[in-house]
Amino acid sequence: MGSEQSPPRQAAPTAGADGQDEVALKVALAGEHYLDGASKVELSRRHGLSRFQVARLLEEARAEGIVRIEIVDPTAGGRDLAPLAQQLGISSVTVAPPRPGETPRVAIARQMARLLRTHLREGGRLGVAWSRTLVHLPDALETLPTADIIQLVGPVSTAGHSTAQSSALVHELGARAGGQVWALPTPLIVDSPQVAASLRAMEEVRTALDAADELDTATVSIGAWAAGTSTLWARLRPDEQQRAREAGVVAEICGILLNAEGAVWHSAMEDRVIGVRPDQLRRARVIAAAPAAGHPEAVLAAARSGLVDDIVLGPELADQVAALLS
Repeated sequence: MGSEQSPPRQAAPTAGADGQDEVALKVALAGEHYLDGASKVELSRRHGLSRFQVARLLEEARAEGIVRIEIVDPTAGGRDLAPLAQQLGISSVTVAPPRPGETPRVAIARQMARLLRTHLREGGRLGVAWSRTLVHLPDALETLPTADIIQLVGPVSTAGHSTAQSSALVHELGARAGGQVWALPTPLIVDSPQVAASLRAMEEVRTALDAADELDTATVSIGAWAAGTSTLWARLRPDEQQRAREAGVVAEICGILLNAEGAVWHSAMEDRVIGVRPDQLRRARVIAAAPAAGHPEAVLAAARSGLVDDIVLGPELADQVAALLS
């Protein structure tokens, strides 16, 4: 018994047909080209058309919606690691694999933008910290609901980035969201508790810090307690860095220092930091970037602290966190 074959397609209308016949011709050409894989040369020979006519009809088929091409990017939503989130005791863990030509920090910011669009409500208040990862948020956000923007910590600078970029991030997001902007015109950390207290008493600083009482959502970055991974590290003297390390500090979020169990380390240094308080963060939905591969202990500390709800990280760090928990 011979093998069963699919029936041939019905002959298409000729090129000279108009109206509905021309639509049927476009449908036939599109089906044979996009579904059957027939080349434009083959279609021109099969239907008695020139290659230019075939190309024009296929182009019109796409423009008129006869052909709809959908590209599904499997990395667009990241990779949801629900079991890891459950182990960490937080709402979600998202792995952000970079696209070709994309840096890990850009990939993490892209996934944070996706979560932000999900959780930020119309008329809400969004708290924004600054980091070398979060600076890419505006490029990843096409739209934002109308919301107020609150700067969580004072401007900071790192290698290759100025304090102006820190302030620009808040104002750019404010322009996108269309709400009120509360900016902090002070450094992240100052020389003495007395200077910090004086600055906190300034009306514009005080109102910005008080606005964080009503945060709905916040974006922060998890820094490990080491050079190059924490915005606060470089602002401390070597003896202060070492004292924090000896106290068990392994992570930093918005100038808040955490030990391996997620407890906040209270010291004289925190009196010099101007920024959001731990209790203010715990009342918000906090989406955290974790860009520093090689420091899974910082991710674990952040999760245990109760300061963050969603963590976005790269594939390598995700594997390291999973290994630390195993």
